[in-house]
Amino acid sequence: MKLLLIALFLPFTLLAQQQIKSKATLESVTVYNNGALLSHTGKVALPAGTSEIAINNISGRVNESSIQVGVSTGVTILAVQFNRDFLNTDAANPETKKLNDSINLINSLLIKTRNAKTIEEQTLVLLDENRKSGGTTTGTNVTELMKLAEYYRAKNTEVRNAIALLAQTEDKQSQKLNQLQQQLAEFRNNPNQQLGQLVIQVMSKENTDAQYSINYVTPNAGWLANYDIKSSSTTQPLAMIYKAEITQNTGLDWKKVKLSLSTGNPNYNITAPNLNPWFVSVYNPVQQALAGKAAGIQIRGISSMAQDKMLKEVVVTGYEKAKREKPAAPSTINNYTSVNETQLGVTFDIDIPYDVNSDNKPHTVAFKEYEVPASYKYYAAPKLTREAYLLAEVVNWEKLNLQAGDANIIFEGTYTGKSYINPANLTDTLNLSMGKDKKIIVTREKQEDFSSSKLIGSNKKQVFTYLIKIRNTKKESIELNLKDQYPLSSDSDIETELLENSGATVNRETGMLTWQLKIAPNETKTIKLSYSVKAPKSKIITGL
Repeated sequence: MKLLLIALFLPFTLLAQQQIKSKATLESVTVYNNGALLSHTGKVALPAGTSEIAINNISGRVNESSIQVGVSTGVTILAVQFNRDFLNTDAANPETKKLNDSINLINSLLIKTRNAKTIEEQTLVLLDENRKSGGTTTGTNVTELMKLAEYYRAKNTEVRNAIALLAQTEDKQSQKLNQLQQQLAEFRNNPNQQLGQLVIQVMSKENTDAQYSINYVTPNAGWLANYDIKSSSTTQPLAMIYKAEITQNTGLDWKKVKLSLSTGNPNYNITAPNLNPWFVSVYNPVQQALAGKAAGIQIRGISSMAQDKMLKEVVVTGYEKAKREKPAAPSTINNYTSVNETQLGVTFDIDIPYDVNSDNKPHTVAFKEYEVPASYKYYAAPKLTREAYLLAEVVNWEKLNLQAGDANIIFEGTYTGKSYINPANLTDTLNLSMGKDKKIIVTREKQEDFSSSKLIGSNKKQVFTYLIKIRNTKKESIELNLKDQYPLSSDSDIETELLENSGATVNRETGMLTWQLKIAPNETKTIKLSYSVKAPKSKIITGL
């Protein structure tokens, strides 16, 4: 098939030929983080000579410069034009077809009800006219008159009741018809349900059944990564389920399409940048102010202050007692997903047909599952929280082709909370918090007997002493990474000194203290931390 990249849409000059209508079938979609590539195919019977083909059932939101059309050998493309096909929406969308069918049915029933009501009303008029003529007839005896009156009474009641029932039915059917029409109007005006049309002018050497293909990029779609991370125990590897939350409002529902997920993005502007000459000059405040005033620009200065980094608490909910479980049966999703790496990104091709409606709602697709070796350690920062966290450390995570996204953590069969994976900010090791362990008790208490405040000349020296205790009530030994800190001074008049650290690894630039502890079952480790702050007694120290 010959491919034609349509960069400019040429105006049609030949309009005499009859337009041939065709409905394109959406075969596959490659979803990028921002945008999607849609691929359609179709077949059409072409006569010899020039023809115009109107191809329906394509997205109403298209980057027109990205449209590519391929046709069978022997057919030449003369021009291509893209239209937003609002009328074709009703014919192509099953929801609008269903609404139209319901409207036609209710409308037909309503016509029948109104006809029946009209007949009953005419019957009532006929009875009234017959009653009048019978009352003026001479020679009618009493018996016949009584029979006539009884017949009129019964028939009149029957007809009036029938009219009342038909009037109720008519009212209900009218209300239902109005509701369906309003629903159809809302659906037609829904920006998520607007289709497009591609009109192609071609020339064929002979009568032929031509095949065509259409590819184009739409910006109204994308996907975000999401993960389920499971671990049955600290002796088992992590099971990582890689999922995608796909959203699209292209105006076209994707039905039974082959999906591909790409970590790249379609490049709308791929022109290489050029460097221009770079000039510098002496700053003149008066001249710059006048220039800014003339241009209507107000320049505001921005001041910034460096701040010390603090320990950050890992937020994740606790989990229950450990359970020994058999590893789950391996998933078969990997059998349907192939991974292709290119210079521009990674593409996951899923060999399973999917439906994704044009509703701008997330549709979750699980497409890859990994079994990841992990080492488990505990972490505690008692200055911020008296909790110990179980961390799973994963190395060589770059091979997993991860995207930034939320991760649901499931440990020992219990959902423990959410984490966030951002490959752009990761180091060589990926640390995942699996939850809090209530069987590791952490305390941090200020020791008043070893803390003091005294005057030394014009200065005041304060000593702070803390006792940190970690008790392991588990049946097995644990390794724990303990962190704390001592204050640093940003003022030359203030002096800080670390007096005791119980063998911690000390970072003098950040004030961070780290202990790597191995704690046996039912053992309690005690850490003593002491530091001093010396400053002029006339100054108030903030941050302590």
